[in-house]
Amino acid sequence: MNRIEFFFSLLMVVCIYSTIWGGKPERRAVMIFIVGLAMTLAAVSLSGNKYAHLEIGVFVADIWILLAFVVLALSAERYWTLWICAMQVIQVLSHIPKMIIPELLPQAYYITIAFWAYPMLIVLAIGTYRHQQRLRQFGADRSWSDFSPSPR
Repeated sequence: MNRIEFFFSLLMVVCIYSTIWGGKPERRAVMIFIVGLAMTLAAVSLSGNKYAHLEIGVFVADIWILLAFVVLALSAERYWTLWICAMQVIQVLSHIPKMIIPELLPQAYYITIAFWAYPMLIVLAIGTYRHQQRLRQFGADRSWSDFSPSPR
């Protein structure tokens, strides 16, 4: 199994798990991942030399994903959303070396911007598991903070 197959397998398993067993914040995170992936795939250069230059479309998609996760973190009553936001900030900042050093190897650029998707998915799976633990322990688990404009 190559890294692309592994990533899509992990994405599928975590998204199905979080959709079935997660609360509303976990399901919203699944939607952010899916829309963000679609935006990223649509934005990647179609030329044969992908990641040889700054992938502006991928950079914009990463910023959109960050903003979506920030809105989720500000609304949700979950700590894992803060971890995902932090990882997405690193993902966005990973584009800066290519801006500064255009000669950066395409493989190094790709690895730095692709790496953080894996731990983000793992954090979502752990967050979903913790949600299930709180449901078993307390019978309920608040989804949204008191300051959230999201419907309860």
